[in-house]
Amino acid sequence: MSTLKVAVAQFPATNNINLNLTKIRTLFEQASAQGAELIVLPEASMCSFSSELDILKKLAREETPGFIHNMMEFAREFNMYVIVGVLMDSSPEVASKDDPRIENHLLAINSAGDVLVDYSKIHVYDAFSFKESDKVKPATLRDDGSQFGLFQIKDFKIGLINCYDLRFPELARALIDLGANVLTVSANWIAGAFKETHWETLLRARAIENTSYVLASGQTRPKGVGLSMIIDPLGFIIGGCGEAEGVYVSEINSDRINKVRELVPCLANRRLK
Repeated sequence: MSTLKVAVAQFPATNNINLNLTKIRTLFEQASAQGAELIVLPEASMCSFSSELDILKKLAREETPGFIHNMMEFAREFNMYVIVGVLMDSSPEVASKDDPRIENHLLAINSAGDVLVDYSKIHVYDAFSFKESDKVKPATLRDDGSQFGLFQIKDFKIGLINCYDLRFPELARALIDLGANVLTVSANWIAGAFKETHWETLLRARAIENTSYVLASGQTRPKGVGLSMIIDPLGFIIGGCGEAEGVYVSEINSDRINKVRELVPCLANRRLK
């Protein structure tokens, strides 16, 4: 049996990178004070995702390397794994004058400051009258499964989901089929009609159908809904942050996952794949 202290954290990112870093450091401090070994931060934690493409591209090119360096330093300083959302300029081999869009990534960094996973968002948010695809390239799908984001801590195999990805249960199931027993969701879930209800319902559904913990982090108002939370493999909410900036910390247990999967053996009972 393994246990892991995990934190979900939330704040509203702006284009003031230093302010974002100050807020994130405070979240690390709060999580560390409660013994957290992993902290999950929101999608696009480095900037205001609603900015125009030319601004986002400039930030991705000029600010992302330094921001990532700071995340690596925080991970080392606080002896903590971190999952964090960043925007990246396209690599030279895929960049095109005809396609100036950026990429939306989640990084998993270990407590030694090493980047373990670099996951590029598969499903870009073209819904609710918004077109993320105007600014962001979706990830390239590969037959070898290398597009998925997975890493291991103790007995926990953690699969990464980025915001709109949450609405596609096949991504969560693909991560489960690759051995995940914990799903993390980093988001900038924008407020809107029934959106808060969708957020909670989808998070709980991913936990229930995959008998896995879900650790969800979202940006807060003025644009995001916040509501970061940790969900048990049976689908009930263990706890969360509400709407205010801050962290919620809880312990997850590998034995709990095993017991729930014995009680509700949906994964073992599947007939369609």
